[in-house]
Amino acid sequence: MRESLSAFLTQFPVVTLFGVIGIGYLLGQIRLFGFRLGVAGVLFAGLAAGALGPDIALPSIVATVGLILFIYSIGIQFGPNFVNPFRREGYGDNLFCIGMLVLGAALAIGVATWRSLSGATLAGLFSGALTNAPALAAAQEVLRDNHRSLGAIALQQLVDGPVIAFGIAYPFGVLGVMLSFQIYRTVFGIKPARVEAGEPIEVRDFVVQNPGVTDQDLAGVLRIHKDLGFVISRIRKGNVTQLATAESRLALGDIVAVVGNRDALERALHIFGEPSEIHIERDRSVLDYRRVFVSSAAVVGRRIGDLNLQTQLSATITRLRRGDVDIVPDSDTRLESGDRVRVLTAPANFDAVSEFFGDSIRGTAETDFASVGLGMAMGVILGLIPLPLPGGAMLRLGLAGGPLIAGLVLGRLQRTGPITWIIPMSANLTLRQIGLVLFQAGVGTRAGYGFLETVRGSGFQMIASGAIITAGVAMASLFIGHRLLHQPFEKAMGLTCAIHTEPASLAFASLISNSDAPHAAYARVFPVCTVAKIVLAQLLVTWRG
Repeated sequence: MRESLSAFLTQFPVVTLFGVIGIGYLLGQIRLFGFRLGVAGVLFAGLAAGALGPDIALPSIVATVGLILFIYSIGIQFGPNFVNPFRREGYGDNLFCIGMLVLGAALAIGVATWRSLSGATLAGLFSGALTNAPALAAAQEVLRDNHRSLGAIALQQLVDGPVIAFGIAYPFGVLGVMLSFQIYRTVFGIKPARVEAGEPIEVRDFVVQNPGVTDQDLAGVLRIHKDLGFVISRIRKGNVTQLATAESRLALGDIVAVVGNRDALERALHIFGEPSEIHIERDRSVLDYRRVFVSSAAVVGRRIGDLNLQTQLSATITRLRRGDVDIVPDSDTRLESGDRVRVLTAPANFDAVSEFFGDSIRGTAETDFASVGLGMAMGVILGLIPLPLPGGAMLRLGLAGGPLIAGLVLGRLQRTGPITWIIPMSANLTLRQIGLVLFQAGVGTRAGYGFLETVRGSGFQMIASGAIITAGVAMASLFIGHRLLHQPFEKAMGLTCAIHTEPASLAFASLISNSDAPHAAYARVFPVCTVAKIVLAQLLVTWRG
């Protein structure tokens, strides 16, 4: 039976690919003690399929294409916020995370020295214990480049070494972070404060009683008070309600409708005067709002302030919904495909507003594959450029680092002339999932047979070695960040999740803290952590030759 199945899968690799993906997804949904593998189930399904016979292996291009799709999509998503992490608080957070990753590399070297492991196995353990597939791919690339003289079979066995160690260390790499959170909370008696996630945005009306905001245009008033976090949508002068524009001038007794969260509305109260008993936003006869999707290529990637909405359409954007989050935008906010904006204007302008923004659900899910293809090509070329290291050695970002850096830079630019680099959120998530399952199915099937042999031999010792790295880094990150650097526990958990690039643990951290703070910390350092692990994995794989 096994021989027949092995022969069938070897003859029809397409069946192998989709079978591994389907079974892997089902495997990932199984919960044990509240833990599940998720999409990582595809890797283990691939290992199981590859273990049936040494000839069951998907073409290497499957894993290569998958890796590039996955890592480039991540870069594009985090690109718009990539520069800010290196300023103020973010600078220290990134240095802290790099330090913890260097600690992880030192632990890995210590374990490898104790167990007399090869550089290939060391890099795989490091990547699996810190659950980072791009680092694994980078280590494989270095092995291919440094051992081209080997025969095809010997080279493939060498390249499979990191994957085997990665697969053994990965399960505890996911579970160990969550266990570390629980153990740390128990030992130190931490009960994270319960805060409301996603504070709602609302409208309040204020009577202008502050002489300091009168006799000047609204743009001047808002320039004086920076980082307000609110938008003024309407102004009532006497019995006439009009759209608030940059040129609008306030007078004592005017009523302004202000959109923002609770803190922003408190700031507005101090700036303008007192709450109004008249709710001018309820009168929708002159001004009304329409929710539209941003899908027009002419709008995506542009700052709201550059659209001149008040001049072109006599309209203003009062709210923006991106994904599942509501945002109060300002003039510097750049629109992304898939954003849903609330536009205030005269009802007669509704059709013009819809046409201007596109307002197409289909358009928000479609991807400009010209920009995707060009961006990935630039990333691959960037990854091929050799970087000199002290001692004459050369380092390359490779297919893991190059597309990531290209994605971050292009995502930050968002738009270059007619080319929009940003990928709609729904399409981005789809591309990322496709890329990840292709990569895991590809590397899993190619390493499955060697994985089985390793588990039969020294499996327990390898699992213990990976657990030491995972738990050591996680507990050190929590203790140093929370106890020594006095970071809030929610932030320390988010940084720890980013150090391990572990989204399952991030969801767990948000659950136990009932806060979005872990997500904010994670997003701030995730790109740097990924690049750092790619570089460290390439260095570790050359250890002991």
